[in-house]
Amino acid sequence: MKLLLDTHVFLWLNDDVTRLSQTVKALCSSGEHEFYLSMASPWEMQIKSQLGKLTLTIPIEELVNKNQLENNI
Repeated sequence: MKLLLDTHVFLWLNDDVTRLSQTVKALCSSGEHEFYLSMASPWEMQIKSQLGKLTLTIPIEELVNKNQLENNI
């Protein structure tokens, strides 16, 4: 199944999986699905970051590129 990740789910998968529901954890860890990230998500992350509402440990571009390679996003 193809899954479009919400921005929060994408961030939590990378930083705080405890915030995800058991269903989402199961879908993401099954290895049976293709993951996609909306082009609006990096834009949303950038805006939140500039407003001081989001702190990332690595730049957004690196975060998205890292996940493209690891998770087929």
